[in-house]
Amino acid sequence: MSTPSASTAPILVGIQNPATEGALLEYAGRLAASSGHPLRLVTVFQANVLFGDPILGLPGAMQPQSMIIDDSAVGRLAEQRLYDAKARAREVVDGAVEVTGELLRGHAAHVLIKESQDAYRVVIQRRQLSRVRRVFTGSVSSRVAGHAHCPVTVVPEDWSAAGRAGVVVGVSGDKADDQVLSHSLEEADRLNEPVTALHGLELMAMHAELADHATTRDWTMRAEGYVEDLIQRARAQTPETARTPLAGKVLAAAPADALITAAETAALVVVGRAGHLNAFPHLGSVTRALLREAACPVEVLPLPS
Repeated sequence: MSTPSASTAPILVGIQNPATEGALLEYAGRLAASSGHPLRLVTVFQANVLFGDPILGLPGAMQPQSMIIDDSAVGRLAEQRLYDAKARAREVVDGAVEVTGELLRGHAAHVLIKESQDAYRVVIQRRQLSRVRRVFTGSVSSRVAGHAHCPVTVVPEDWSAAGRAGVVVGVSGDKADDQVLSHSLEEADRLNEPVTALHGLELMAMHAELADHATTRDWTMRAEGYVEDLIQRARAQTPETARTPLAGKVLAAAPADALITAAETAALVVVGRAGHLNAFPHLGSVTRALLREAACPVEVLPLPS
């Protein structure tokens, strides 16, 4: 397969049931129309295999004969859902970009990760799953976000753009903060939104009761200095985005709590995903918390090892 150029790489959208994925199709359609990238909708079905996980090298086991579902019936249902999703997506993009659809067979997370190699972005919806269902099925969105070859945006099932503003980028003092902030400025420019580089003081949140006023002030000033230096580097390296309003904020709160609170009113939250060498997702506790609880779309940016 030839690799698409950056300008033609599609936005890959994982579809399960368009009847409950209005937020996903709305977000993906807006992204496609504003970025100029075509939409590629993919429905993945796997009728008769239980508990498999190709990501971890576990092929799964066939269901007992009494539980086997007719593959052809599942395929017909998937085709209908894909047809409905394409119709809805075309309404959203209103002719701005091409919308295509494809029915693929396999493990949903594994297929989307593989297909992400040629994608500009993967967009999937976060379903409201009970804890029990998450234990037995895992989270497709977390797995894809942990392994995809391109940025992944996870859209909450009940998301609406109404009343939301601003791109919030989580910075942690890591060497990758410059790359994450640069990417966030590009996204904000496309969305015509301001950017806030948000840093939560984990140490201060954990030990505030033990810190005197001078220590608290010192921690805060150090963090504010770091964020200001980060902003200055971003402005110097990407002068064409200088028109995008950019501010920093330091909060005496755990990073996950600070970002989840910001997500209540933000248009988008962006975080980085550290490079990893093993088979397990390396999202970190902050990103995992965001993918479970954030009220706005969360974009996870893969970073070099």
